[in-house]
Amino acid sequence: MWLRNKLIEDVHATVDEIFYLDWSAAQRFNEKRDKDQPLVFSGWYWALGAQEGGPFKSKSSAYRDAWYRLVLRRAPPSLHRGRKRAAHLKLVRSA
Repeated sequence: MWLRNKLIEDVHATVDEIFYLDWSAAQRFNEKRDKDQPLVFSGWYWALGAQEGGPFKSKSSAYRDAWYRLVLRRAPPSLHRGRKRAAHLKLVRSA
């Protein structure tokens, strides 16, 4: 996915790091974790101090999430349509 340079610059100015955690590193974290701690998955992450977002399948997804959450300070738009919206679309399409 292509991202605007301004978005990338804004994210770089805000976050500490955008990084990829490969499966072997995730496996090592999970072998050493306490049973009450959540699993760590491989993928792209962003980090700002103690805050962390991820894992994401693509680097652009990590940038997009960091831009919405840390630069714009709001939740990213959801691609999921709620049940009410989906039911409404079915009614409209069938008419």
